[in-house]
This record gives sequence, structure tokens and C-alpha cells, in this order.
Amino acid sequence: MSSIKDLIYFDYDKAKSLNSQLNGGIISELTRAMEEETGLSTEIGFDIKVLKGSVGGTDKGKTFKTEKIELYHELLNEIEKSLFEKKILTDINDEFDNGGIPFNDFLKKVPDFTYIKSTGWSSFEDFERFKHIMDNFNEIQRLIFASVLENNPEVIKQKEQINDLRKEIRSSNKSNKTSELRKLNAIEKNFDKTIETEAGAVFLDETFIDRVKTFLNTFSANRLNFRLAPFDVFNDFQILANLKSEYLVNGDFENVIYTYGSRPNIKLSVFGIITSCPQKTDVRVDLNDEYLGYEDEDLKDEEIFVKAFRGVFSSFEGFEKFFFVPTYPKISVSPIAIYREVKFE
Repeated sequence: MSSIKDLIYFDYDKAKSLNSQLNGGIISELTRAMEEETGLSTEIGFDIKVLKGSVGGTDKGKTFKTEKIELYHELLNEIEKSLFEKKILTDINDEFDNGGIPFNDFLKKVPDFTYIKSTGWSSFEDFERFKHIMDNFNEIQRLIFASVLENNPEVIKQKEQINDLRKEIRSSNKSNKTSELRKLNAIEKNFDKTIETEAGAVFLDETFIDRVKTFLNTFSANRLNFRLAPFDVFNDFQILANLKSEYLVNGDFENVIYTYGSRPNIKLSVFGIITSCPQKTDVRVDLNDEYLGYEDEDLKDEEIFVKAFRGVFSSFEGFEKFFFVPTYPKISVSPIAIYREVKFE
């Protein structure tokens, strides 16, 4: 069955490397010339046929962009075809729907999969956008709820006081404006209390906002995550992926939100290699077990130091589980492509 794909995310570098390994790195002059003109200054491992007419000005850049996306589709289709033929790529939905085994038995097979493809309900989680929203949350609340009370005499008076004091602070030549800033802060707090009481606004504590941002900056800086549930019934089985913003086909995540939404109401597909597959019973060897049976007095000073540091790193695992480290039965993949697929005979 053939398909049409609307690409949302495509890791070209990873796809090029994978295709080169699969197909021997055969390079056509046409592809190389096109890559030089479009700025894709790397080589891919298969021959792609591109029909190009003479263009000029703005249309030329648009044509090159179109050709680049055509190149992505050709490369993606070539990789998927090669992996399926070599029985390395598993379609998760097809494997379960047509496998004829209970779900728990299916989960036991998952660790044996390498490259996978799956379609289902999904969501995008942009932590930078989340921090930006938190930064502006209180101001947005003031804008919305104060407008509801625009005829309230108390609100009108407080808004005038705030505006007048802000103008005074901006125009003042005083080097120390501490007293004016304190007065402004007090009036703004009274303003917030008024719209909380009169309109039901809810404000976040500024200290809480700063602490949440510190936590996010420490453990999930610049994270853009993708989450997909292949099955409507067993929705605790999810596929998680961390995305790199430079591989978003339309440039940035805002375009994805405007097109599909942060929680799409159309099923999407993800294709990648499994990078984490937790089991119900952890079968991993704990590398810190090398110190079991030893007391500190049995170790050299440098070994005691190393043991302590490695214990600290191990304790970080608990924090990391808050942010996209999969727990059974979820898995994570290193994504090559995310797209909407339309199949046809």
C-alpha cells in the first residue's frame, strides 16, 4: 500500500547516515548539485529524480525549498522500504493488531524491536513555550479580568495610580528609585486583590514561578517532546521522543501549533529507533554494585571519592524521571520523522 506524507519533523542528517549504511552511498550528480544550491551541503545515498525548470528571483528560493522537501520524502520512503525489506522496521500497530496475541505478550516482544513506526493520538510538549507562558501568566490574567471590570470605580482608580506612578518612575532622574518601586509594587498587589475578589482571577506566586523555571532549566532546558499512543485502549503504552527544533520542516514549533495544534485531533505517525525500553522487572546490571561488600576503610581515598560522586549521579535519576524518561510500559525513540500519513491502494 502506498501513501502520501505531510512531513512535520525530519532528521535529515540521521536519515542520510542511515540510508548510506543501507544502500551503499550511491550519489548522483543531480542530487549533489541540488544540495549545493539549496544549502544541503551533505551527500545522500541514492539517486533522486528532480524536474527543475528555469526560475528567477523569489520563485527560485521557493522552488529550492520545495525540492528540499521532495528530497526528504524520497529519502524517508527509501529508508522505510529498505528497513521493511530487511525486516528491521516494525510497524507497531500492525504487529499488535494482526499478531493475534494478548497485550501483555506483545509487551514482552517490544525489547526485540529496533526501528519502529507507529500511528496514533499524540501531543507536543514545548518546555520553552511553557516557561514563556508562566513568565506572562499574571500579566495575561490582569489583562483579561481587568477588562471585565473596566467600569469598576476601584479598578479605574488603581489603574490610573499604576500608570501615573510608572510614568513618574520612567521620567525621574533619581538614581535610587527604591521607594517609588515599593509604592508601585504595593498598588499592583492591591490591584491584583481587587480583580481576584471581584472577577475570580487567579495569580501565581512570583517566587513559585522562578523556582519552577529553575527546575525546568536544570532538568529540561530547551526540550521539545513528542508523545504518541499507538492504541486507543492500552493508552499507557506510549512512544516518547525528544525533538530538535532545527529539524522541524516548517521552521519552528509555532507553525506546528498553528497547523496541527499542541494536541492534534488527527492521528500522526512517528518513525525512529528505540533508545529506551524499560521492563517490568529491571534486568540491568547496576555499575555501582562493584562497591558492594566493601567498607570505606577497604577502599583507597580516590575510590571513596569516586564512589560518593557516582552515588550523587545515581540519585539524579529520580529527578530525571519527572521529564520524559520513560517508565514501563512506555518506550522512547530517537526520531527520524514525524508526519501525517494518508494511505491509498
